[in-house]
Amino acid sequence: MNRCWIALTPGLILGAGMPAALAQDDAAERVKEELATKLLGVEATDIGESPIEGLYQITVGTNVAYVSADGRFLLRGEIYDIETSRNLTENVRATTRTEMLGSVDPETILVFSPPEDEVRHTVTIFTDIDCGYCRQFHREIDRVNELGIAVHYLFYPRTGPDTESWTKADKVWCADDRNTAFTGATVGNVVPEETCAETPVREHFNLGIEVGVRGTPSIFSASGELLGGYLPPDELLAVLDESPSRP
Repeated sequence: MNRCWIALTPGLILGAGMPAALAQDDAAERVKEELATKLLGVEATDIGESPIEGLYQITVGTNVAYVSADGRFLLRGEIYDIETSRNLTENVRATTRTEMLGSVDPETILVFSPPEDEVRHTVTIFTDIDCGYCRQFHREIDRVNELGIAVHYLFYPRTGPDTESWTKADKVWCADDRNTAFTGATVGNVVPEETCAETPVREHFNLGIEVGVRGTPSIFSASGELLGGYLPPDELLAVLDESPSRP
């Protein structure tokens, strides 16, 4: 008999005098442990309750899937709450992204921002110095800031390590004035010559992969929502004003 079914059998769960809530919690933990043994690369801590009874939610980074309690059926897709029109799967991804983006050392971020008391929104953007749409966005950075949007740039050279784009990102980081160097390299194609021992480019790049970056620019709201690629300043503001607030 499948051990998951044994774990779910009430007679084996409920001991004499055991509170029902504790028994249910214990049963759920047993199911998670059993499922983790069947799913490659998944640990019990990656498994939790889902919005649908009978399904468990698997969250590994920003990857979300659902599995039946017996471990036989695995589902990939979006779960929507029809009553609220909310994408519950995307809410999970957004929460995870917020945590991951929040873990970045602020000293490694290039910040272009209006005065603190004028900030209405903050976005995190994975950018590539050689990306055409990234260049277009940065040409409009003054307008973006005028609208009250603070921009946190993270490096994401799409061509990967040991390429020209990666080297440019390293050199920008090593410059004495990184913001000026970034603008010069992105808008004017004038790359500084400075080099240094360590840069955060690899860390940013790896994080981009983990949060699901597929191209540049990739714009994330403070609530972890992936807003997409290039957006003109006024359109970006409109999207942010309508973006749902998430914990």
